[in-house]
Amino acid sequence: MNFYKVIILLALILGVTSCASKKNVIYLQDIQKIDSISSSTAYTTRIAPNDLLAITVTAENMAAVQPFNLPVSTTRDVNDGAQISTVNQPYLVHNDGTIDFPKLGELKVAGLDRQEVTTLVTEKLKKYIKDPRVEVRIQNFKITVLGAVKNPGTFAIKDERVTILEALGLAGDMTIYGERSNVLVLREDEGVKKYGRLDVTKSDFLDSPYYYLRQNDVVMVEQNNAEVQKSISNPNTGIYFSVASLLLSVFVIFTR
Repeated sequence: MNFYKVIILLALILGVTSCASKKNVIYLQDIQKIDSISSSTAYTTRIAPNDLLAITVTAENMAAVQPFNLPVSTTRDVNDGAQISTVNQPYLVHNDGTIDFPKLGELKVAGLDRQEVTTLVTEKLKKYIKDPRVEVRIQNFKITVLGAVKNPGTFAIKDERVTILEALGLAGDMTIYGERSNVLVLREDEGVKKYGRLDVTKSDFLDSPYYYLRQNDVVMVEQNNAEVQKSISNPNTGIYFSVASLLLSVFVIFTR
């Protein structure tokens, strides 16, 4: 009878451990409590110093817009030399927030979003070109994900818009050992280094200013306490525990 009690006790311990582990790895555990979430601040990507901007000017008279476009650069395949793309060279946003635009001179663009830069350039070009069309894109929008994820690294974001969940997805999601209640986001805002911590097991982080990532943000996923303790303790502890449990079971059987 004692043997069966031991088995039941071990089963209960394993059951509790499994429940605790499941609770620690599920995202948005309280999402069913709310119907919808509205962000307190509208997300807009702002131009910052050291950004690379691709600005293309077109119009019906293409000859008229040529002086207002930077030279075209060609990217070729390193293996066979085949041409794969041609793009205008980018504008570097200087530390003072300006770019040097052909004919127009210095333009202050830091702090503006893409639409505002488009409007600024378009209005200035109207003095020289009839019905100019301007397209602006950020070429170097990237984020970095480090720590307890499957594929850590730096990722280029073409859409210039990425959430913390999408960033984790790009990195292959957290491992089972990732601490989901304390995800760290490092950010530099106008020369000031900032950070925020997110608990992705709860829905509150959906309204955080760190939910949408910005250029050059770094996401760091810590290992949970259990994994940290495991790494600093004897790696054979689990084996010892299993052997001890087996010996205890044998002892109970032969002492009934």
